[in-house]
Amino acid sequence: MEELITVGKITKNQGNKGELRVTPFTDDLRRFELLDEVILVSPDKTVQIEKAVEDIWLHKKFVILKLVGIDDIGEALKYRNYIVKIQQEELLPLAEDEFYVDQLIDSTVILPAGKELGKVINIVDTGGTDILIVEGSDKEFMIPMSKQYIKKIDIEEKEIYIDPVQGILDL
Repeated sequence: MEELITVGKITKNQGNKGELRVTPFTDDLRRFELLDEVILVSPDKTVQIEKAVEDIWLHKKFVILKLVGIDDIGEALKYRNYIVKIQQEELLPLAEDEFYVDQLIDSTVILPAGKELGKVINIVDTGGTDILIVEGSDKEFMIPMSKQYIKKIDIEEKEIYIDPVQGILDL
């Protein structure tokens, strides 16, 4: 099966006609306007549903999705906390030094001496510099996604090379 790419998460309903409010996991919200269908994945990953897109619009920092077959609040509420995914071929090309969250999750973070710090388990959008959440062998680390710390990202090998400033990591 082809790899699916996460583009957002449904946080609640919007209005009373089945619209869904989505927190986007992309900087370019316009990318949603090009979608004909999305795949909704339940929080426990046991349910995966393909839905045709009826309408999409932007509201503040959210994307509002109206999907075919979801026509009232009750139905919309069933999808709260579902992840919104798309087929890989629907990805928009990114600029240099831009990555999709799914490309970075499970990457190994490597320190200057070649020592592995751990695996990326999440990326937090702070509204400014994103933060890598790295699970080490006995604790979690928070690494700013800044050129000051991130020296190289190898998507093919799923490796992120960092050079943390003294004091940012308590090793």
